Order: sequence, then C-alpha cells, then structure tokens
Amino acid sequence: MVLRSKTSARLTAKDTVLLADFVNTTGDAVFDGTLKQALAVQLEQSPYLNIVPESKIREALRLMGKPPDERLTNDVAREICERQSIKAMLAGNIASLGDHYVITLAALNGANGDALAREQVEVDRKEQVLKALDKAASNLRQKMGESLSSVQQFATPLEQATTPSLDALQAFSLGQAEHLKTKDQAAIPHLRRAVELDPNFALAYATLGVACINTTRLTEGVEALKKAYELRDRASEREKLYIQAHYYEEVTWDMERTLSVYAEWRQTYPRDTLPYDNAALTYSILGQHEKALDFASRAMRLDPRDAFAYQNLGSAYLALNRLDEARSIADEAIAQKLDGSEVHTMLADIAYIRGDWTAYDRQIDWARGTQDEPFMLFWKAAGLAAKGQLNASHQTWQQTQLELTNAGLKDLSGALLTLEASNDALLGYPATGRQKASRALELSRDRDVRGLSAEAFAFTGDLAKSASLLADATRDFPDYRFLSHVLAPLVQSEEYLQKNQPDKAIAALEPARSYEMGTGPRSGGFMPNHLRGTAYLKLGDGVKAAAEFQRILDHQGVSAWDVVYPLARLNLGRALALQGENAKARTAYQDFFAAWKDADPDIPILKTAKAEYAKLN
Repeated sequence: MVLRSKTSARLTAKDTVLLADFVNTTGDAVFDGTLKQALAVQLEQSPYLNIVPESKIREALRLMGKPPDERLTNDVAREICERQSIKAMLAGNIASLGDHYVITLAALNGANGDALAREQVEVDRKEQVLKALDKAASNLRQKMGESLSSVQQFATPLEQATTPSLDALQAFSLGQAEHLKTKDQAAIPHLRRAVELDPNFALAYATLGVACINTTRLTEGVEALKKAYELRDRASEREKLYIQAHYYEEVTWDMERTLSVYAEWRQTYPRDTLPYDNAALTYSILGQHEKALDFASRAMRLDPRDAFAYQNLGSAYLALNRLDEARSIADEAIAQKLDGSEVHTMLADIAYIRGDWTAYDRQIDWARGTQDEPFMLFWKAAGLAAKGQLNASHQTWQQTQLELTNAGLKDLSGALLTLEASNDALLGYPATGRQKASRALELSRDRDVRGLSAEAFAFTGDLAKSASLLADATRDFPDYRFLSHVLAPLVQSEEYLQKNQPDKAIAALEPARSYEMGTGPRSGGFMPNHLRGTAYLKLGDGVKAAAEFQRILDHQGVSAWDVVYPLARLNLGRALALQGENAKARTAYQDFFAAWKDADPDIPILKTAKAEYAKLN
C-alpha cells in the first residue's frame, strides 16, 4: 500500500537536492546506510534531479566545524541546506510495525522544513523492501517535477541496478562510502565482499575495478571491470555509462570510444562533473592539453569544490608549461583542503623544472609516513636519474621497490622496475637494464609489465627477447590498444634503429603519433619524438631531428623527470652540428652539461657527450 500526500511545490531542473541519511528504527543493522545508497542509485538515474555532490557536503560540514563523515541527520541536513541555499532535502525512514516494515520518503523545503512531497509504503517481508523503495522513489521523482516519460526512461529497477541482496548492498554501501572519500584501500575489502555475496552485482564490480586500479592492483582491477562490462545490462543508464567508460579506458585503452561515452554521458546528465573530469584526463593522455584544460575548467564551473577538476586543471597548465597558473591552482587546492598526492606531485614538478630544490624536497617530504610515500620516492628516483645522479637514483629505487613489495603491490613494483631498466639502458648500462627487466617479470606478469619489459629489452639491445615478449603480450591481450598503438610501435622503432633502418623506424612510429606528449603512466610521453628524432639523426637530417628534440624541450611539464628530457638537449646539439651550426650546437651541449653538473662522472652517455663536444671545439 502506498500513501501519497499533496505536493506543495515543484522543483526546477536548476534546483539542488540534498540526500539525508536514512533513519533506521528497526534494529536490523542490514538497513544502516544501505537504503540511502539504494535511494541514491535510484535518484541519480534522473537527468532532472540535481543531487548535491559529496564534495559540497564535506565542505559544508567543515565550515560547520563538523567532521567530514558526520552523519547527515535531518537537523544537520537542514542546516547545510540553509547555509548552501539548497532548495530541498530528501529524508527517509524505515520502521517496523509488527512483522511489517514501513518506509517513508519525504521531500522537505530546505529553508523551513515544510513537506514538498511524501511517499509511504508498507511491506510484510524484508525481501520486499528494495522493490517498495524503488516504487516510492519513482513516485516521488514525479511529484518533485520530473516528467512521467523521464521517470519511465531512467528508472532501472533497484534490484537490477544494484542487487536483490540486502547484505551485498550493505557491503557495497560501506565500500562506496570509503571510495567517495578517496580511501580506496579501505573500500576494497567491502567491495570484494559485495561481489562475493552477489556475483551478478555489476556496479560493485565496477567500483571494485576502479578502486583496485587507483591503488595499482592492476590485474584484479582489469578483471573486475571486465566482469562489470559483461553485466552492464544489470545497471542503471547512468551506471552503465560509468562501466562502459572505464572498460574502454582501462581494459581496452580505446580512447576514442572512451571519449564517445563521456560525450553521451554529458548530453544525458549535463550537471554531472564526472564525464567532464574524466574527459579532461583522457585528453591529457592523448597529449591534447588545451582540450584537457577546457574540460577541467567546465568541471570546475559545475562544482568549484571538485578535487578532480583542480588536479586536471593544474596538470593541463603544467603540460602546457604555464607554470605560474599550475602553481596557483595547486595552492588553491591546498587552501581548500582538496590536495592529495597528485597536487603535491604537481608542485614537485614545478619546483624541479625551476630548480627550487628546497620547495622540491618539501613536496617529497609531504608524503613521508603515508601510503603515498612510495609514489613520491619513485618520482624522486626518476628525478635523480634525469639529473645524471644514477647512484643516488638506484638507492632510492631500491627503497621504493622494498616498500611496494612489502605492501603487496607487485604489479606496480614490476612496472616501475621496467622504467628503471629503460633509464639504465638509455644512459649506457644495457647489462643492468636487462637484469632489472628480468626481475620485473619475476615480480609480475601484468600486461603493462610485459609490454614495458619488451621496451626495456629493446633499449638494451636484446631484440630477440624484446620481440618474443611483445608477441606473447599482444597474443594474450589482442584488444589492449596501449600495447598495439603505443608500446609495439616504440619497440619496433627501436629495433629498426638498432638494425640501422631509420626510415622504417620512422614509419613504425605512426600509430603512436596520436599519443605523443601525453601524460600519465600509460601514454606516449616524449618517447615517440625521441625515437623519431634519433632516426632523423641517423638519416643525417639535422633540421627534422632538431624539430623533434626541440618539441620535447618546449614541453618539460609533460614529464618533468623523464630521463629523455635532458637527452633532448644533447641530441639537439647533435642535430645542430649536422646542420653546420657549431656555435648553436656548443650551446646545446653546454646546456646539457649544466643540467648534469652534479651527475656521476662515469655515465657512458656523459663521456660520449664530452668527447663529441671536444670535437666541436
């Protein structure tokens, strides 16, 4: 039985709605947090309702002097509405009446608490609660102003959009709460429990996949997202978009299809910040930083408290070498307590580029004693290598590897070890590069580790091992475009260079052209330009070679601590010498030596550079 009260006012599409915590007086803990989560899933399907995001709620609680995880009782929710000029709040209650359950939903005026609409339903079994809540929420959406056609189109039943299991939904609710606070380590056990209780819980698999990838449990994350994609028809329209986007981005690395999903998402749910945030991130991977800047700015206009918008906006400015603006965004994020490791890494990048080592050390030390410490140590190790301080870099790498291995993050440990192997090879230590690439494969057989190991072996000159690894990885992961469109072209280009076939090396790089100057762990970065420039050097075309290396030098913010960056100074000198521009070539060599003034003196590439410079004089 459903009882309805008269609607006293209707919301407009521009009004915001705050979802309060459910009041559970049944004594059954399975309803704690669970019904609010279920109601959120139902209401967030609506393109009409504008649910207040968690970021705004946390900020309001902070201004009220309350902890960010304060329970949103009706009184607390009312106060937030008054402070934030929120039009309405939704309150829910479940009570037991003998053997029955009574569920009440009420839309209340945010200013005075007057009822705007109310729904009440009574069921005689616990198993009927979700279905009854679903019906009541759909009715409430209509009474708050949403059209019947919209409610019918965007109203996937809760038992299909989530799960018929209250226990699974409770576990998911606990995990989702941690995930929304960016505490993915704490979220993962709850999300694993949710899919254990209901192996068909698509949304739980999707959230588990994202949480695992965020914490670099890459293999588990990819498998969870694959499962979510298989079950995507058991999700609401909004969550289906979420699943598809993450599947294309993380599982197949199909950036074009990813962007297409985000475009559909923005069209259907124009007030959601997530498709703007993630489109910005995708464009940064593609090296299209002006577009990344645009989408990050649009996300921030939708929600000025969106932490992801700050990260993406600052990263775009950094990649465009607009360092003052990147610094301003990072400082603002810190002032608003929206900073995480990404913001402090950004500040470390800026300090590194400017040579402000006091500020640089301050950012590295920020992570000391936190779960982010291994990541900042990795950046420190990479930065030392890019300054030619390879012995110190190796010591920091070892510390990073130990912490990651002890934390059980073998996929990440293996991936980072392949990067160290490539650095060693590029600087003239192929034997140690081969040893580290082999050790990486002992740590993990993750698809990225296998592909990056193939790249490292190519740089060491072990072309047979490189080709074998690449062939095996491509066979095992035929749909993974990071392998086929980025790593495979890079490996093949390096192989052609070592076989003294520079024309073929240039041609092999064409599939990677769309990904050069991209940021992030899976992107082209500087490497396509480095290899193309090296091929032009072999062809004796100093003009085209110089253009490739200059493009790297003009965009240090793309990858501030990449060892390829200082090598671009050296290679620019070589390209200028080919053109007969000896004075300019000497300046380029001197820039390289200045950048490496504190470098280990016995590095082979440094010895070679000094010998070449002597001949220019």
